[in-house]
Amino acid sequence: MQTADMVARMRRLGLEPPEVEVKAAAGGLPTTVAETISAFANGGGGTLLLGIAEGFGFDPAPGFDAARIRDALADACSNRVEPPCRASIEVEEFEGAHVVRLDVAELDPLEKPCFVKARGTYGGSFIRSGDGDRQLTHYEVTQLLLNRGQPTFDREPVVQATADDLDESLLRTYVTRVRRRSAKLEALDDEELLIKVGVLVAMDDGTVRPTLAGLLCLGSYPQQFFPQLFISFVVLPTTRMGELSPDGKRFLDNRALVGPIPAMVAAAVATAIQNMRAGAIITGIGREDRYDYPLEVIRELVVNALMHRDYSPEAQGAQVQIQLYPDRLVVRNAGGLYGHITLADLGSQEAVSTTRNKTLAAILNDVEDAVERGRTLCESRGSGLLAVMTELRRVGMSPPEFDVTPARMTVRLPQHALLSPEILDWIGSLNQTDLTDPQHLALAMMRSSGRVTNPMLQAWGVDRLAAGAALRGLVDRSLATRSGGRRYASYHLAEAPEARVRTLSLRPSTEGLRADLRAVFDAVSAGISTSRGLQLQLDLPQRTVARRLSTLVELGLIEPTQPRSSKKQSYRVTGRGEVR
Repeated sequence: MQTADMVARMRRLGLEPPEVEVKAAAGGLPTTVAETISAFANGGGGTLLLGIAEGFGFDPAPGFDAARIRDALADACSNRVEPPCRASIEVEEFEGAHVVRLDVAELDPLEKPCFVKARGTYGGSFIRSGDGDRQLTHYEVTQLLLNRGQPTFDREPVVQATADDLDESLLRTYVTRVRRRSAKLEALDDEELLIKVGVLVAMDDGTVRPTLAGLLCLGSYPQQFFPQLFISFVVLPTTRMGELSPDGKRFLDNRALVGPIPAMVAAAVATAIQNMRAGAIITGIGREDRYDYPLEVIRELVVNALMHRDYSPEAQGAQVQIQLYPDRLVVRNAGGLYGHITLADLGSQEAVSTTRNKTLAAILNDVEDAVERGRTLCESRGSGLLAVMTELRRVGMSPPEFDVTPARMTVRLPQHALLSPEILDWIGSLNQTDLTDPQHLALAMMRSSGRVTNPMLQAWGVDRLAAGAALRGLVDRSLATRSGGRRYASYHLAEAPEARVRTLSLRPSTEGLRADLRAVFDAVSAGISTSRGLQLQLDLPQRTVARRLSTLVELGLIEPTQPRSSKKQSYRVTGRGEVR
């Protein structure tokens, strides 16, 4: 986005979006600049604008010395952060003055974290949170460092357990399948085979113990040794966590799903079936039962969470969480992305599979599904999210929304259709002629999940070159803006004119957006005044909360209580209206 357009947007919103940081820098380079560079590099990238005074309506800062600040910023990029930031620094003319601009790209995952050298790796690593920089926790930094190598926590022996703690039936089926698949392993006795594949490990004292992976996949009751490694499945009565139903219930269903991974996956699908609406449609081959969410999608998301979660000692107290709301399904697990995979790669046909837990994944490739006999839990590693995308595309539902931090992976699956009548009406209201089918699809994705990437369109069956042309065309029409570098480029809806924003926000054409705005407004009215509090109360991602707050501020329905640059920002209602 051009600097002038970026500033115009911030003036309309009255605050910085998460991907932009402005500083007046009239008295010299702010000491927090290195923290912001670290935060952008460790997240999705961002833009630093120096010479803009946020507290004075985002006007050029009086007394700003562009040449001096450019040199100081270059020194900070080279000498104050590790690894150094190699992005070019630009001096631009803006409204009769000069500003200094630095576009920081997301760092390659294998090079993270970027940290402030003077404070060290653990004390100087940051990430964006709202419109400020948050120091990464010890656990988050450790996750980024572990990402540079191959963790082996899943192959560690469980010294309290013995081979007798494995389930005999699961073990027999597994060994039979492995022998049938591998001629090299066929001649080994059971114990030798299980040691070779990582289910068991021989100890120095001559005993044999199950590995963590072996116990989780084939154990009789793994929670005897790891009480928190289960699935928490809750069904909520409203769209907000903690809100009671009319008859006073906090949860419509609340279960702890235990046992080995095959049993937990089967129980998760069964619990979902019991709490979803069912219907039937007539297809070309006959009658097809349909639930709120395809069962194959639920199964794949749960398997993916269990297989790719973090099993380090620091994370062994965290469960995989499934939350079923009236309007969305949420699956959350400990540990962010592993290897070179980025947010933009999720669901892409071109993404190369990586796994944090190699032994666990290999064992699951031969563990039989507890419901569909003859099928394994991971028939083809790396294809889980592709299967999710394929099935969602088949039934016409919206793509999942991914919220990734170094500490956590959250997948949100909206219940509504991608190209619903409301979405099509909204696209029609843009008054654009000759939009292609891929452009309709891209607009719908941006509308429903906030962003679209070339790989996301590819996952929906669009050719890579056609996807690129469609996205560039939307930017040329000023319908979308691009952020991120060439590898990590993502596209978002362009900021709408004020009149359209008012219509969109007060009378939204999708129930999801209407519900978000109403939920944020009601929560602020009830005294939940901070962005972080709203995230926790409403179970919404930080970017969604920031966007909804910005819209409500722009409409004059709420207002900030602190100066715009305050990191202790809170909000209150103005009394000039409400969201209907």
